[in-house]
Amino acid sequence: MASIKIVTDSSSDIPLSVAHELGIEIVPLQIVVGNQSYRAGLDITADQFYQAIQENRTQIVVQPPPMTTFEQLYRRLTLEYDYIFSIHLSSRLAPAYRVAQQARSRLPASSSRVDIIDSKLISIALGMVVVHAARAVRDGATPDEVAHLINVLIQHCHLVFFVDTIEYLEHSGRLALATTVLGSMQRIKPLLLLDDGEIVPYERTRTRAKAIEGLYTFIEDFPRVREVTALYATTPEDVEKLLEKVDPIFPRDRVQIAQFGPSVGAFLGPGAMGVAVFEGID
Repeated sequence: MASIKIVTDSSSDIPLSVAHELGIEIVPLQIVVGNQSYRAGLDITADQFYQAIQENRTQIVVQPPPMTTFEQLYRRLTLEYDYIFSIHLSSRLAPAYRVAQQARSRLPASSSRVDIIDSKLISIALGMVVVHAARAVRDGATPDEVAHLINVLIQHCHLVFFVDTIEYLEHSGRLALATTVLGSMQRIKPLLLLDDGEIVPYERTRTRAKAIEGLYTFIEDFPRVREVTALYATTPEDVEKLLEKVDPIFPRDRVQIAQFGPSVGAFLGPGAMGVAVFEGID
């Protein structure tokens, strides 16, 4: 049986305990706060990150890992595994996917097969793809089965969110909107959707309470839902409000709760909230 390894990056927001249990390799993105650079999840925790950006109000930059980080990882893993699936955040949000591709091109032709995959997702929506792929590997899936599953999962995992202020998305250049639209968004709490790897408007909501209700509506609109994760940056108390609304359509004790890590928080800023939905596969 072919041996398979799943690799992702820190924007997947997968808890380290889950990654360890399933043998998922997480490559940290670089977070630059002011003049200081951190490896997300290793040198700085989510709480430390949010404290730093709220205190310093400095511009945050997310950078991909150095190409040598990917290259060294792939060289090490190809000695142990027949297949490697390296699944990363949307290439439209950060260049980690392209850097991983460049690293793969430097491997000897005789190396194990390394597939670099643009998930077109981020945060737990990406994490859902990675975790399900890793469970399939654990359960004995073949490389072709894993490849097919990853492609199907990418189509069935979704993310919607809102931000307290769009300044972080503006600074990152990740919001695919005209300046006139950005101006009107300053006065509202718009729901934003990850669509084909890009962040686009989903619904106009004027208050935080309406935005939280919009997260619930997003879940409700799916004819069936297999998994839901509620996401927050700095306001865990607001998750409870969302769970109360969701409970009639999806049992609250089955809703996972996760914090946007530094790799995603750098785009969204403090106060952001969202939901990731896995709608299941036939």
